[in-house]
Amino acid sequence: MVQKSRIGKNISVTPETEYNRFLFGFSKNLRAIRDKLGLTQEELSLRCGLNYRFYQKLESGKYSPSLSTVFKLSKALKVKVTDLLNY
Repeated sequence: MVQKSRIGKNISVTPETEYNRFLFGFSKNLRAIRDKLGLTQEELSLRCGLNYRFYQKLESGKYSPSLSTVFKLSKALKVKVTDLLNY
């Protein structure tokens, strides 16, 4: 797939770059929603039943969430799954 960059040049979008965009967008959305609700990372990880260190890596974009983790997060944050996954 080819897309135009901001400066008008064609760039190739590989599955790897799309995956990285997904991780960046997911982690950005996760943090924004958590911050908006005034929760700490530790509070949210406890609400979801996730290990605190694992949660930190999710939010930093170092780990990719499973579907069950996305659903746990969406339930704990009281948002739609798509609110987390839109990027």
